Amino acid sequence: MTTTTQLEEIVRSQQPRELQNIQAVYRLDRKNYLKWFQLVRTVLKGKKKINYLMGTRSKPGDPRFEAWDEEDSMIMAWLWNSMTLEISNTCMFLATTKDIWDAIQQTYSKARDVAQVYEAKVKTIAAKQGSKTVTEYVNQLKALWQELDHYRVIKTKCPEDATVLKDFIEQDRVYYFLVGLNP
Repeated sequence: MTTTTQLEEIVRSQQPRELQNIQAVYRLDRKNYLKWFQLVRTVLKGKKKINYLMGTRSKPGDPRFEAWDEEDSMIMAWLWNSMTLEISNTCMFLATTKDIWDAIQQTYSKARDVAQVYEAKVKTIAAKQGSKTVTEYVNQLKALWQELDHYRVIKTKCPEDATVLKDFIEQDRVYYFLVGLNP
């Protein structure tokens, strides 16, 4: 019987050579999809493998199919290795990288989800400098604001409205920053 550690080692050994030395800073768990998504997309884009997430592939009759299939399998193994075992088990029997990507996205992507916007806003409002340096505090706020911007996509009909809205949001963020500073 194969143990969890042996299974993880098998998956790790199947990574594409150019992905083997890249450590997944964020292993996908139930709470960090957005950071994991950005990491995976950036790594695969940098390695010119993003097409595997998009589903661009050779057909079985194509002479390049075998090479595509091998690379797709290795990227699948790398994806599984970048997830907690609990999550990777939910997509272990999917056929392609694209299938895994779509399943994970459907399960964990919460873009425009009201609960995620609420949670991000609560964290932003609750952020205080406390024992952090001003730089650490600003970095914390920036990360929270980026997360909020991801979930809360605001569409405007004209460029002037977009500029006014952007200025309003930036001014609001300055106020939140100032409120959280130590006296």
